[in-house]
Amino acid sequence: MKHSAENRGIKGSHGGDAVDLTSLLTEDCDVLIPAALGGVINKDNADAIRAKYIIEVANHPTDPEADEILAKKGVLILPDILPNSGEVVSYFEWVQNIQGFMWDEEKVNWELKTYMTHASNIVLII
Repeated sequence: MKHSAENRGIKGSHGGDAVDLTSLLTEDCDVLIPAALGGVINKDNADAIRAKYIIEVANHPTDPEADEILAKKGVLILPDILPNSGEVVSYFEWVQNIQGFMWDEEKVNWELKTYMTHASNIVLII
């Protein structure tokens, strides 16, 4: 933490090795968790990905062409809407804004549970 605060990042810190994005995404691993930027898994690098599972925590980290490539390779993807429910909450805020509503916490939690349960069931079926 001290190094990060003093150097505005972790670059140059001790205890690890720097790797470029391509090397990181194509590392041999069981689970890959893209959690920072969207669009990092694309048609240009999807074939080189060796993970068995991808858990999308960033918003839209995998583009549609990459989805097709990964599916053909048998890579299972947990889509960002499930592990990153912030997108769903943002949608709820948008709905309230355009309709002039203000939901209470109970309504938000009910809607979130309903949407997330439905989405989870769809993913499990697929």
